[in-house]
Amino acid sequence: MFLAPALGALPIATEDDIVREFLWEEFTALPAQERPSVGVALSAGGVRGFAHVGVLEVLDNAGVPIDMMAGTSMGAVIGSLYAAGLPTEKIWQISSHINFEKISPDFNLMGLLRLLFAQKLPSSSNLQEFFHQQIGHMRFEDLDIPFATAAMDVKTGEQVVFDSGPVSIAVRASMNLPGVFDPVEYRHRYLVDGAVVNYLPVNLVKKQGADYIIASITPLDFSSQAPQSIAAYLLRVGDVRGAAMIDDAAQKANFSIFNRVVGINTLELDKLQDAGKVGILSANSQLKELQEDLLLFSIHDIVKK
Repeated sequence: MFLAPALGALPIATEDDIVREFLWEEFTALPAQERPSVGVALSAGGVRGFAHVGVLEVLDNAGVPIDMMAGTSMGAVIGSLYAAGLPTEKIWQISSHINFEKISPDFNLMGLLRLLFAQKLPSSSNLQEFFHQQIGHMRFEDLDIPFATAAMDVKTGEQVVFDSGPVSIAVRASMNLPGVFDPVEYRHRYLVDGAVVNYLPVNLVKKQGADYIIASITPLDFSSQAPQSIAAYLLRVGDVRGAAMIDDAAQKANFSIFNRVVGINTLELDKLQDAGKVGILSANSQLKELQEDLLLFSIHDIVKK
């Protein structure tokens, strides 16, 4: 006679589950030099890009090794903090204190009045001070995990890659939204958001030497209402360009986690944690598939052990 499992009982593990768990433990126990190197690329996406924190949390909990990283715009913010050694719990805490005054000194009443008369875009200079508060005056060479990011020189249209020197100025440049913030002057360059030239920096992770690349992607949400301001229109144009770059870059990754964050606009800072929760759900739903793919990629190294 068949007996149904009791309510709340744990699902019975299949032979495949047991084998996968055994192989996963063998894989995660391998020294870094005896297994494929794993890199993570974090896309742009404004506030939606905070989904990357949820993805990193799930990867952490599962024991997925991360040997190198790259991120653009919000991906640069999240990736650099994580690469500096901040646990995801700390990044979640930081998000509850982020507002526009943390990014720009011009987002206050007097600043807005000055902008009206000066006809000048606000500066994102406060973001550097914010980073100094979180990770000090760290350089890329000091990070726990090798990391790279990109910005665009608005004068030439060139991509500018950062993988050495001060972290804070590089991250500020990479998320310096064109049409929203004044370009960042650095080493005779005038820098704006790296998403314009490299929305999903898989190529930067590959350049670092990663054998297996996981892409955390925040696709564009075109279901929201039409832009209501000049800045919003500029951001939407950038999103359209970014959509084309996503497909090309994702094909060059070994595994892609798509975080479909909807109903959150690029600058809605009060919804950062909502986006992060989407990342947790997305990564959890694809974790088993990721583990199986990474195990197949690494099977010769596991068997050799």
